[in-house]
Amino acid sequence: MDTRTLKILLTPIAAVLASWPAMAQTTGDASTGKQLVEVTASKRKQLVIDVPYSITAIGGSEIADRGVTDIQQMQSVVPSLFINQNAPGASRIQLRGLSQGVGFGAALVGTYLDEISLNMPDAQRSLDVPLVDMARIEVLRGPQGTLYGDGSMGGTIRFITRAPRLDKFEGSVEAGFSQLSGGQTGWRANGVVNVPLSTGVAGMRLVAGHEDLPGWVDNSANGAKDINSAKRDFLRGKLLVKPGANVEVTAMFFHTETDTKNSSGSNAERAIASYIASPTKDKTDLFNLAVNVDLGSVRLVSSTGYLDRKIDTTSELTAVYAGAPFKALVLPKPSSGGAYRQDMSQKITTQELRLESDDKGPLTWTAGAYYRKTDTHSVTSDVWTDATLRLQGGFDGTGPTNVTQTALFGELTYALSPQLSLTGGLRSFKEKAENVGSKLPSGFAPPGTPSTLYNDHAEFSATTPRLNMLWRYSAKGALYATASKGFRSGGFNSTATPRNYGPEDIVSVEIGNRGSLFSDALQYEVAAYRSKYSNVQAQDLAPGCTPATCQALTVNSGKASGPGLDITVSAALTKSTTLDVALGYSDLVYDVKTAERNQGDPLNFVPKKTASVSLNHRFSWAPGLPGMARLDYQHSDPVKFIVRNQGVNAASNNIDTLNARLGVEMPTWQVYLEGKNLTNSNGVTFPGIFGLPDFRVAPRSLGVLARAQF
Repeated sequence: MDTRTLKILLTPIAAVLASWPAMAQTTGDASTGKQLVEVTASKRKQLVIDVPYSITAIGGSEIADRGVTDIQQMQSVVPSLFINQNAPGASRIQLRGLSQGVGFGAALVGTYLDEISLNMPDAQRSLDVPLVDMARIEVLRGPQGTLYGDGSMGGTIRFITRAPRLDKFEGSVEAGFSQLSGGQTGWRANGVVNVPLSTGVAGMRLVAGHEDLPGWVDNSANGAKDINSAKRDFLRGKLLVKPGANVEVTAMFFHTETDTKNSSGSNAERAIASYIASPTKDKTDLFNLAVNVDLGSVRLVSSTGYLDRKIDTTSELTAVYAGAPFKALVLPKPSSGGAYRQDMSQKITTQELRLESDDKGPLTWTAGAYYRKTDTHSVTSDVWTDATLRLQGGFDGTGPTNVTQTALFGELTYALSPQLSLTGGLRSFKEKAENVGSKLPSGFAPPGTPSTLYNDHAEFSATTPRLNMLWRYSAKGALYATASKGFRSGGFNSTATPRNYGPEDIVSVEIGNRGSLFSDALQYEVAAYRSKYSNVQAQDLAPGCTPATCQALTVNSGKASGPGLDITVSAALTKSTTLDVALGYSDLVYDVKTAERNQGDPLNFVPKKTASVSLNHRFSWAPGLPGMARLDYQHSDPVKFIVRNQGVNAASNNIDTLNARLGVEMPTWQVYLEGKNLTNSNGVTFPGIFGLPDFRVAPRSLGVLARAQF
């Protein structure tokens, strides 16, 4: 790590340290008590300070304080978390330098809603979870191969919803609107109602919401304004039943639907010449049944899940085809356009059974079995404004992967003393993947050329270990060390050569310290780690291809390694003012030269540094009229996209945004003025490649939000 980088990372910490004398004089009333938050990251209840690896827990009150609606707006609060969102529901989640990039392949960061996994094979659109009525968000950094398995190489994000209350009828409503600079007015409304069906025995909690997301990109080809608007609706229901003292049954249903009118790509003037609309419809239904049975010294947990997601999307490629040598054939008119369309559905069934020991005695353990089956169907085709030939041909099949996975896992913790404990875990899993379907011939193929039939099968298996040490050296301080391995299966490309790509894995070693000082007025966590990444899956194009004639494919592009550092600090500057700082640094680079990468190249779409600084102040507007003010600053370094054998070396910009909230907070109602991206930053977040447009920060937004409880 160079001196300049170290200075950037440590300067905010030094500012906090300079404030310690003042903090020591406070009572810590403004402290959020983050180290005392109870989490279930290790599949059992623990305080954050007792978790033997790097974790950030964001409580429901902090989510509400920040006025955010999805995880993308929380990304800089978590060190080394970076989320690139090209449209609602089109988020790519990256953690600790691991990026799924583009092309095919499973997610590199596991996402869970309560007990059910949200990851989808080959669907690189992370499911948006509206952050309404959340108990907390848990972000587990580093490979989580033992308890969470394939797809958690960079870490795991867990969205934990509020449980129904069995003793009280209650609810809340909120509504707000916002105006984008140079764009549309958007609005949202949410409601929560909790109904005890039988006091102490059963209760239901219902959450619903609608959001009109304003557009801001104009179409210079036809004069249309704000073409990238979207609508999002969701409904979540949760039923809790306790038929006996030792049995708890939870059933959850979640429905979400997003309708995006057009991609948000644009030039610096927030405009694009679009000849074919690029709408996306994304609809998901999810069901989870969780049963907890206390058998005395052992708990039995069963989680049954079903997820049904449909994504219909069109991606305009006119700019790509315009650069092709056969432009006159496929774009005969100045107003000609071409696009790629995909209609995909995935049905995922999961079942997890696990046994957990009680928390008595020096030895605790968790053991379980996991089953997951994914059925995929995808239909793709080219779309043209003129009656021209197909370039790539359509596809009808499993799109491209059906997956069946089974796993056995276990984790054991032994307390050598009240202060020192060791944890070891293993997960052994097998996966069967298939790609079955047919591809229509290219428009350049001779007449009568038959379709290409695919019938690909592959099996992958791995055993991923993890070792943890936790030393509670004081009542409010803990040192931890972790060595863990993550694994991601291989898969199939949609191109003929190379047809397959292999699995990849990562080994990460970290040491961290967390704790609190000055009567909890200062809370902190620092974690340093180093990762070794093998057989990295990355995007390329087949030899002899251009973007217009071949789809992107995935290849194994060698090895990468590098260090990283995560820092979080929460400081009660006064009884009513808190300062939160989060810093992330990741320098994962390629170790070897390949056709696609040079030695020292960074992984695609990964910023080296991310940072956030938040200042929150509570005060009184007048006697009996409490208020709040909040400033949030977020920064991320540029990301790069490099494919050297295609002559691609693109980069985004530094992204710096400033958000603010000012409000009145009465016990049963609140009103806030909100401003996002106050400096009206227009930075590129995702660089355009092969002639495609850049994606940029949404323009400045000013709005009002009102909330009431009953």
